[in-house]
Amino acid sequence: MAKMNLKNKIILSFLFFFLLGQGVEAQSSRALKYFISFKDKATTKYSLSSPQTFLSARAISRRQKQQIPVTERDLPVSQTYIDQVKATGAVVWYSSRWMNGVLIEATPAVLKKIQALSFVKGAPILTKSKATEEPENLRKRTFTYLSGTNEQKVEDGTRSGLVIEQMEDYGKSFGQVSMLGADEMHQSGHRGQGMVVAIFDAGFNNVDEIPAFKHLFKEQRILGTYDFVKHEESVFEDDDHGRMVLSCIAAYDRGQMIGTAPEASFYLFRTEDAYSEYRVEEYNWLVAAEKADSLGVDVINSSLGYNNFDDATMSYRYEDMDGKTAIISQAAEFASEVGMIVVSSAGNEGGNKWKYITAPADAPSVLSVGAVTSKQKIAYFSSRGNTSDGRIKPDLVAQGQSTRVVKRDGSVGAASGTSFSAPVMCGLVTSFWGANPQLTSRQVVSYLKRAGSQSVRPDSTYGYGLPSYITAQNLVNRELGPYGLLTGKNANAFQVFPNPVEAGNIPTIAWGANYQPKALEIQVFDNAARKLVTIKVNKAGKETTLPMLNQLPKGEYLIQVNPALSDQRTAKLIIQ
Repeated sequence: MAKMNLKNKIILSFLFFFLLGQGVEAQSSRALKYFISFKDKATTKYSLSSPQTFLSARAISRRQKQQIPVTERDLPVSQTYIDQVKATGAVVWYSSRWMNGVLIEATPAVLKKIQALSFVKGAPILTKSKATEEPENLRKRTFTYLSGTNEQKVEDGTRSGLVIEQMEDYGKSFGQVSMLGADEMHQSGHRGQGMVVAIFDAGFNNVDEIPAFKHLFKEQRILGTYDFVKHEESVFEDDDHGRMVLSCIAAYDRGQMIGTAPEASFYLFRTEDAYSEYRVEEYNWLVAAEKADSLGVDVINSSLGYNNFDDATMSYRYEDMDGKTAIISQAAEFASEVGMIVVSSAGNEGGNKWKYITAPADAPSVLSVGAVTSKQKIAYFSSRGNTSDGRIKPDLVAQGQSTRVVKRDGSVGAASGTSFSAPVMCGLVTSFWGANPQLTSRQVVSYLKRAGSQSVRPDSTYGYGLPSYITAQNLVNRELGPYGLLTGKNANAFQVFPNPVEAGNIPTIAWGANYQPKALEIQVFDNAARKLVTIKVNKAGKETTLPMLNQLPKGEYLIQVNPALSDQRTAKLIIQ
């Protein structure tokens, strides 16, 4: 190779530093993402007296049943403020009512203009990576899915007709299901029907093509999808992780795999960018949780965890795992406070230097799930507790090592991580709540903890242990019973007991205060919505026995009471 003379060296050095300087200048002027928080909601057009303008009927009902008020935090952000931010040249991706601000993309020059606005409080940088969507393209698009409440019809507690008769129907997933007693729960008729779950993940690749999920589409139980990373509705071409998570809850491939809540309905939200790790993903999660709230979701499954980011200055320390520092933990707590149950993976840090749970598993009201093996021993990777402020975490455990999941080609394989113990648990939570709709979200979590194998001595490895459906249900039946359920906010409802009804027992309805003493009509329908029996009650007392129903064949029935004198219109009856 010929030697380079001094003149050429000087010229090349000059070019190198010139180009480097150009790169630095380009970097400093590039549009990045920020969260702009506002000082107030003074000019919002929404009112607490009209929650139906920003919350669906199902969302309002969920709060009313749990006596949760709509507060100022629930009010949407001021459109006047948003318009002024847009006027600076920024691209607004999303607004957040819970944190009162907007997620934007802007250059440093535009950001400076925004920070000068009188109503702006703060603007933390969220990403240093290239924008997923070009700002000009984003400006031209409209996203109707994010406007209004977009509530989808959710079927009541009627069964979808999935056949689950014996252990062999579960295939190799029987172990992870039976470990929690979910197989017994299914045989009692509780499979998540009438419940709505939102899954936050990195993508749901090929879910729309795989037979194990066919029942969800056939019965219109995929209620909606959204990609909060790309700002589009499609989620079926992205990462595999969400598909495997969904399968732990919803799969139905008889003889191969059945999830823990195969008859629930679902929203599938992509919040995680699998190719990078920045705090913007926490804000994606926040906005998705607000959307889940407004749509009336019951349970959120989040098999995601955050502690280290690609930009080390954004990373959290163990001291930050106090349930109130990480943005995603704050968002998860807000979601819990409006009556949803947030089920979160505890994290896969148990075998490395960090070892502790990750956010949002540290949030106080989040149900954080660790992982055990098929032998019910803690998995080496399962993140340990406690939180940095000393609270017990994880809360519960489920099988997360060699968990059965649906793969890209539709076959069933094994995968490991608390990413999979969380959805196995989520299905139990969903179906158990569906079996006991009179419970609040906090009561559901409490009963499952009390039904844990380590409920007497919880620790930082297993938490309260492996819960048992039968134990939890027995606790509910013993402590509440048919009349105990008709107290407080449920005083005006009615309750069918015993339920399920075994041979020799007579089904009975316990009446709440609104029904006593009233003239009522009781109608009984089968799964095909055919009316089988009509019973007249001239003057309802404390209870009404229904001996004629003993003549019905084994199966599941729907009882409807007219007139509807409470929020409750129907009740499910199982005859065994």
